[in-house]
Amino acid sequence: MNKLALGVLLGAIAACGGGGKPTLIDAAVDAAVACNPVLQTGCAAGEKCTWIVDIDGGPTTSDIGHIGCIANGTIAEGGACTDASMAATDGCVAGQQCVSGKCKPICDPQLVDGSAQGACPNNFSCSVYAGVFETGGDPVAGVCEPGCDPLSQRLKVGTGNLEACGSPNAVTPRGACVPSRGFLSFHCAPSGSVVYDKVDRVPPLADASGNPFGNGCAPGFIPFYFSDASGSNTTWCSGLCSPLKTDMTIAAQAGHATDNQGDKTALAKLVADPTPVAGHAVCTKMVKGATDVASALGEDCRFIWFPLAQGDPTKPSASPYNDTLGVCFAFEKFLDITVPGMTQKLPEKSCAELPPTAPDTDPYGSAKENGCYPLAESKVLRKNTRRRPVDWRLANGDGLAIRHIFD
Repeated sequence: MNKLALGVLLGAIAACGGGGKPTLIDAAVDAAVACNPVLQTGCAAGEKCTWIVDIDGGPTTSDIGHIGCIANGTIAEGGACTDASMAATDGCVAGQQCVSGKCKPICDPQLVDGSAQGACPNNFSCSVYAGVFETGGDPVAGVCEPGCDPLSQRLKVGTGNLEACGSPNAVTPRGACVPSRGFLSFHCAPSGSVVYDKVDRVPPLADASGNPFGNGCAPGFIPFYFSDASGSNTTWCSGLCSPLKTDMTIAAQAGHATDNQGDKTALAKLVADPTPVAGHAVCTKMVKGATDVASALGEDCRFIWFPLAQGDPTKPSASPYNDTLGVCFAFEKFLDITVPGMTQKLPEKSCAELPPTAPDTDPYGSAKENGCYPLAESKVLRKNTRRRPVDWRLANGDGLAIRHIFD
């Protein structure tokens, strides 16, 4: 059974371009919902509140169903199960839902992990899926997925196999480490071979309307930037990398010429790696970078605080990854530099080409203004110079992304 994400992206960042906020289950249950799947209220003894499939989905369509009461199942949390279909229920006990063959706790994605009844425990995050717990076209609940490290793709907790989000075979991952709302945490979501080639600057798996799935890229990549030299709103997968403080002075030092691409000592996992490898957290071709980049400097691994805060270090995101995680940025593909006396827009420069400081007349600005430095060492981009970061908006910057269930 295939369930395709609707691609709804809800952002606190104005640049995200998401939709309206869905009606989520909390203290007040939607009047159209017969029961509350998060709190498990509204059903008779011996029943559970769950998602009941009315019409099975196909390769390009989501399941259609409703929230209602049925006989309770017997499979406990973590047990093997079969996703619900028209022909059969999932067999999970009350408060659990079968997603990708495993019973998982039902949760309220509004709640902070570990904060209240209906929230996921610490080191887990609430992930929402299309074709599951929808009312009025919006998801009202999700399931708890285990936390993970975005570079190594390892589970944060558990016993046994922790590689590739706990996949049975790490070189054919069945899970991908993706961000939760606000990049406050990362958690595992289903993955499969159909996205293994969705790497940096390749469009992610999307629905028929072109809305990207939150887990529509290869493990180690996420839907992030859209709008580049083409002037389109095409969403691209972007590589997750390990950033280093970089400017033209640092890059001129021996051994630091490619620091802009990321930390070569950091461990990261590509799809075919059995375990994380040093040198796989950098934005070079055939690693985390794109093959269509011409610059000898490759792509920049820019600190993630920069796009999340729209370039303003005085308004940082609450993400704990601000200074430890980066996203590959194909600077040569973004034609947004305005030089006085010229009408043609010029491409961005690499962090390795930018000075630590720059005069007000410099249309490129300095490394401290372009996400090349950690948050505390950065400066606000001057208003009288060139583009604002909003000109390269985020496809999945700070939002609640509805994900695809791979079978």
